[in-house]
Amino acid sequence: MGTAMLANSTVKLSFAWNAFFFWGTWAVCIIGIGIVLWAALRSKRWDRWTTQDILIVASLGVILEVYDNIIGDQFLKPIIDVVPGATLLQVHDLPYMFLLMVGVALVRKPGCVSAMVFINFLLSQLLFGSGHGVLDWTDGLTQAIFCDLYIVARRGKVYAPGASVLSMVIDGFAIGLLRGGPNAFLTDWTFDPYLNSTYYTWYAMWLDTWSNGFANGLEAAITAPLALRVARSVIPTLGARRRTAAADVDPFAEPQPAGGVGAAATETLPSEGELA
Repeated sequence: MGTAMLANSTVKLSFAWNAFFFWGTWAVCIIGIGIVLWAALRSKRWDRWTTQDILIVASLGVILEVYDNIIGDQFLKPIIDVVPGATLLQVHDLPYMFLLMVGVALVRKPGCVSAMVFINFLLSQLLFGSGHGVLDWTDGLTQAIFCDLYIVARRGKVYAPGASVLSMVIDGFAIGLLRGGPNAFLTDWTFDPYLNSTYYTWYAMWLDTWSNGFANGLEAAITAPLALRVARSVIPTLGARRRTAAADVDPFAEPQPAGGVGAAATETLPSEGELA
């Protein structure tokens, strides 16, 4: 009886504590951004970002926005949520996590998740408005920065050349878990109470956290190997190993003489008598 009452009791912290947790989350996100930027720009473990990488994350950020707030929320989610258990398992997030993992497979560098999610979130604010402007950015940052910190912690092994299917599944589960779990918990714990004066019960907070974390992790794990196949169809050389030196031969080169390069160098032009 006591456990049921506790689970259904509303969590209401004082304004000072809500402010402490809210601005503390901002501080953690800023520190995380600093670590990710250092890894992306200074660490020798990863290649520097290229124009191609920037174009990829920009394109996928737009695609994520189109699905997340237009196709997903307006068309698919109302249909999917009718299925029993679909809301609990966050089934509508499956295409979103697949697209996110495609972006990770294509870029594979620290900051790729934050870039895609932040573009998605910024477009959402521009198109649909935001009640608190920059203060709402914590919602987007907490969906992505922990994923990028995981990529940094893995030291370049996420979607590395020759990675096994098991490692891709584990990496996908971790990225999905870190995308959904912390954001759901912090939204219920401090973002909504501090910004919107909306409060949740302990049970609702626990349910939101584990359902978003586990479901997003499972969806990313399932789609991780498929995401690599899609990424390789876009960039065929992605993650491919050199099998033989024959791969370096130019297929359009003119054939060499039977004696090889040296024989070609010793050939002389025919004399006038030979031409006659």
